[in-house]
Parts: sequence; structure tokens; C-alpha cells
Amino acid sequence: MNIKNLETKIIFLPKNIEIYKKQFNLLLKTKYGYIKLNIPKNVNIYLKNSYLYVDILNNDKNGKTWEIIFRNIINGCSRQYLNRLNLKGVGYKAFLKSKDNLELKIGYSHTIDFSVKSALTVDVFKNLIIQLNSPFKDQLGLTASSLKSLKKVDMYKGKGILYKREKLNLKTGKKA
Repeated sequence: MNIKNLETKIIFLPKNIEIYKKQFNLLLKTKYGYIKLNIPKNVNIYLKNSYLYVDILNNDKNGKTWEIIFRNIINGCSRQYLNRLNLKGVGYKAFLKSKDNLELKIGYSHTIDFSVKSALTVDVFKNLIIQLNSPFKDQLGLTASSLKSLKKVDMYKGKGILYKREKLNLKTGKKA
């Protein structure tokens, strides 16, 4: 590697995370468990004191992306990312069958079983609030959006699956 084309990014490591590197694999040990990452060949990672140094080639298009991915995963390992979904509507309910299976009643004639990936933890409060936790920000967003897409929001009545702070602008109905 040419040193002129090298860009080094520094990421602070919290004390509750241990990192082990073997060739192109990175293993993070946290209180939530182990997380394994594959490192691309054009990215070099090394540890000094409590900092993680990420060496990226300047001519690499995805260099900044890898830095953000590493930073998000380390932040997610120290404190997990959280996403809450609210069920609004008469008869809309969510039940937790097991730790990775969710049963939803969202206005259809049948219940919907939704399986969750193992990296996520799901909690249901009062059968109306679904809370998703994960160290992976991207998987959390994908799961939340796929849950939200199960039932399209009714813009006239305000019914559907909504994010916690999502505001709805209700449309006015027909005027007689």
C-alpha cells in the first residue's frame, strides 16, 4: 500500500467492548454477545490504547462507508439502537409468541406472523407498542420498515403502523 493514498480514521472504543482481529475477520465481544464482521481487503484495522484505527485507501469509493459502518456497530455494541412502532386503530394488537416471532392483528381477516432476525430483540408493551433493539443500525431500520409496510397507513382515519414520533396529516373526507 502506498502511504500517500492512505487515509486513517480513528474510532474511540468504550471499555465494555473487546475486539479480536484475525486476518479479515473482526470479532466484537460485548455484554449483548459476540458480533462477527468481515473486513474488506482494502481496509486495515489495528488497535492502540482504547482507539480503533481504520486505514482506508483514498481511491476506494466505499472507504467512508466502511468507517461509518464500523462506527455505527461500535456505538450499537456499547448502547443498542432502539426503534419503537405504535399500532393505531381499533382492534390493532401485537403479541410476542417467542423471542423471535411476532403475531400481529392489524385489520385483516387473519393474523400475521412476523419472524425477526436473531440480532434483534423485540418487546411488546400494552399490545400496542413494538420496541426493537439491535446493535446493527441497518438491520433495525430494515426490520422496522418491513413491519411498517405490512399495513398501509390510512390517511383519512389515521390507522396503521406508525413510528414513535411520526406525525400524520389527516386528509379531509368528502364534503356534502
